[in-house]
Amino acid sequence: MVQLEHNLTLTLQALAPSGNALSPEQLAALELSLPLKQHEAGLKHLSFWGKILARNGKDYLVAQGCMRAAVLDSRVESDRRVCFSQDGVRWLDLAAPPPAVAQAASLLTSQLSGDPATAYTVKDAEGGRMRVTELQRLRAAVDAVTGGTAVVPARAFVADARRDLVANPLFAGVPYPAKLESYLHAQGGPDGESLAADVRHTWSLHYDAAAGRTVLRSLLWPGYQFFYQVPTARAGASAWGGLYFGTGAKNSDLIFMV
Repeated sequence: MVQLEHNLTLTLQALAPSGNALSPEQLAALELSLPLKQHEAGLKHLSFWGKILARNGKDYLVAQGCMRAAVLDSRVESDRRVCFSQDGVRWLDLAAPPPAVAQAASLLTSQLSGDPATAYTVKDAEGGRMRVTELQRLRAAVDAVTGGTAVVPARAFVADARRDLVANPLFAGVPYPAKLESYLHAQGGPDGESLAADVRHTWSLHYDAAAGRTVLRSLLWPGYQFFYQVPTARAGASAWGGLYFGTGAKNSDLIFMV
C-alpha cells in the first residue's frame, strides 16, 4: 500500500534526532483535533505541516490539506487550505494574503511575535507604507517554505485519467535513496524536476545504509526536513514524511556559502 499522507508519529520519530519534536501533550492533542478539523472543513486530506517559532514562546502549529489535487500544465493545482493553532486543540483557517501583501511580508526580517493581533508597517517600493498583520505574515511564510520544499519520493504519485493526483499503486520505493534525483518537489507533479535541479548545496542528504533511511535537510529554508524509509522486511513498506520547525526565515546568505 502506498501512503498518501505522512504518518505524524513515524515522521517525528525519524526526525527527532535533529530536534523536530512535539511534547506528548501536543501530539495527543493533534491526533484528536486534526481529524475533527478535517471533518469540519470537509477536506479529504489534512496533515500537520510543522511549527513556526514565535518570540513569546506561543508558537504557531500549522496544518494544511485539500479536497482535490490535480496535475495541470506540469503543476499541481489544489484547493489548498491552511490552518493554525497555538494550543493544538482549536484550529483557525489562515487565509492567503493578496500577492502585494505577501511580497511586503517577505521584506520583514523580525521573528513573528506570537500574538495574532500584532500588525507591522512595511515601506513599499514607491515610498508608501503597507500594513501587514501577523497572520498574513504567518501564511506568507508557510507558503514560501512550502514552495521551496514539499518533498516527495519520485514516482510515488501519478495522475489518473481525470488528471487527479493519486498514490501510485505500483510504487515499490525509489531505486537510489542516496541520490537527490530520487526526490521531487510535490508542486511540480509526478514528472517534475528532481531536487538535483535546485541550486547547488540547497540540500543536505544523509543516507544511513544500515537503517535504510534517508534524511534531507533544506539549507535554503533551515528547519525543513524530510525522511524516506527504504522498504525492508523489518521496517515494512516504504514510508516518508516532511516537517518544518523554524522561524519562517529564508537563508538568503546561501549563495555566499557555496
